[in-house]
Amino acid sequence: MAVIPDEDPDLEPTVHSHDEHVIPYGIMRWFMEHVAEQVERCRIAFEQGQPGAAD
Repeated sequence: MAVIPDEDPDLEPTVHSHDEHVIPYGIMRWFMEHVAEQVERCRIAFEQGQPGAAD
């Protein structure tokens, strides 16, 4: 679940995990950027006929 504070624009959004831990927004963005990079590498490898090469 993501919470976006609309009452104070200086506050960053927070992400809550399924077990109610708060994940800092910067950490979540870093993680999602790395996921996106890995997905792109896998997509390129798959298009080149090399499934698994991007692991």
